[in-house]
Amino acid sequence: MADGQTTTETAEEFALRMSTTVSSGYVTLAMSIGVRTGLFIHLSGLDGPRTAVQIAEATNLKERYVREWLAIMVTARIVDYDKEEKTCFLPPHRHNVLLPDAGRGSLGNMSEFMRQLAMVTGDVAECFKADGPKGVPYSAYPDFQGWLGRMRQYEHETDLVGKFLPTIPGLLEDLAEKRLGIRVHEAACGRGIMTLILAQHFPNSTFIGTDICEESIQWAEEESKKRDLANVTFQVQDLAKMPVEWSDSFDYVIVWDVIHDLEFPDLALREARRMVKPGGRFSMVDVKGHAELADNMDNPAGPALYGFSLLYCMTVSLCLGGKGLGAMWGQESAVQMLQEVGFDPQVLEVPDSEAEVHFLCVKN
Repeated sequence: MADGQTTTETAEEFALRMSTTVSSGYVTLAMSIGVRTGLFIHLSGLDGPRTAVQIAEATNLKERYVREWLAIMVTARIVDYDKEEKTCFLPPHRHNVLLPDAGRGSLGNMSEFMRQLAMVTGDVAECFKADGPKGVPYSAYPDFQGWLGRMRQYEHETDLVGKFLPTIPGLLEDLAEKRLGIRVHEAACGRGIMTLILAQHFPNSTFIGTDICEESIQWAEEESKKRDLANVTFQVQDLAKMPVEWSDSFDYVIVWDVIHDLEFPDLALREARRMVKPGGRFSMVDVKGHAELADNMDNPAGPALYGFSLLYCMTVSLCLGGKGLGAMWGQESAVQMLQEVGFDPQVLEVPDSEAEVHFLCVKN
């Protein structure tokens, strides 16, 4: 009998399990509404239970919609309900799981991504057909860069300098060098949140952020001006084909959760290695998973990670005629690809992240 199968589950038990699964989908979409409307933020600030009318009035939202939304939250056991007083309350221990500014622990942020994925399920279904499209283009996800930028801000605001960089021996000292600092490149940077944070913290080092998305780079440029940063620049560049003159040019290059999305990830990694100075460092942060499906079966986040992959990561790559690695290409495959381009990666944990892994490389 195949692994994962059971002879003890009845049809009724399976139906109940599937009912819970489908219900969770509705709950997730309702959570995204709670994030977008600010309802979670409002509920987290209350000093006690309130009725739907009181919550609607305080948030300037329609009571009928608030009441229905609260019903989902109550039946999902997210919001507590007093049936006598007909009041709702969000217990404090649940705040950091729901609030968008709670950093890596915020599932409220992830529910926002689910909302975007829900909009393209029909397009992805068309790709399954033998004569259907290869994939879904980046343009089908108009809110993706904004969502990712906000999530990166929440994640990196404290964790990047305080927790992630210290895992790389000597990097903090190099970045803070009083005279020269070092030259850093964040490739496929999106809105450049990481680059902006690093440039603020380390004024003696210089930073370049690149991405293929012109809109994201324009946003990053405008934001760097608002922050009055003189040590950072942004450019529109394709990681698979970087400027020739950038060979052996950077002390540190980093890519975060992007290689598996790319059209040609192997070419991108070769270019990344080319840009690193001899003795310089390269960081690739990617999804924490395994190449073999069986090795991911006990991962409680497995369905979500494969779901993100199907509905975004894999299909945007295939749309361009790429490899379509998908988010769950696996640590084993990542190590192999890094070795093929000339790196000898060290596999490290990402502090406070259960879903990511850090491949640290030094260019010999």
